[in-house]
Amino acid sequence: MSLTALAIVSRQGSPLYLRDYSKDCNLIFGLDGQFGDGDSDIFGDDNIIPVKEMTPEQEDEWPCQLKHQFILHSACQRLDDVLRDNQWKTPGAVGMDACWVGFLCSSDNLRAYGYVTTNVRYVALVEDAMELQLQKSRESELCVLMSNVHRFYTESLLNPFSSPHSKITSKRFDSSATSLITNFNGIE
Repeated sequence: MSLTALAIVSRQGSPLYLRDYSKDCNLIFGLDGQFGDGDSDIFGDDNIIPVKEMTPEQEDEWPCQLKHQFILHSACQRLDDVLRDNQWKTPGAVGMDACWVGFLCSSDNLRAYGYVTTNVRYVALVEDAMELQLQKSRESELCVLMSNVHRFYTESLLNPFSSPHSKITSKRFDSSATSLITNFNGIE
């Protein structure tokens, strides 16, 4: 159960941070939906020429696959529905659990999870685990990870040259979040 993408979105719905980690993690399923070993072509379509889905300028602007952007957008819509209906708060929750929304939706072999603060919303795409017990334990780890990403975001806002409602360009934030996610994914 690896984290494949992370989005930080403002309350108004504009993306502040969008990053794809699927190239850096060991997925059960590969990027094309097949098994992660890369050798088993279960559909027999290995002679299809891959199409470049994004230009280099687009990849520099938002380094995230279009497939993951679509799923993250869908998850943000679901998060809006959950927040509007006020279905997400656990009575008596305090600390990071008070911000944890949890499971939002699934698409293909990915599950989307949400974390909400007063000004921003965090959405993470995580590869679906085959075992329910593993999935439950990783959800609690994901809650801690999201609270740490929120802490890194708050620290990046302390920079007097950063703007609260603009794209996160801090290299320190990016390296801290990447390091945290790499540890979550179990990659050395």
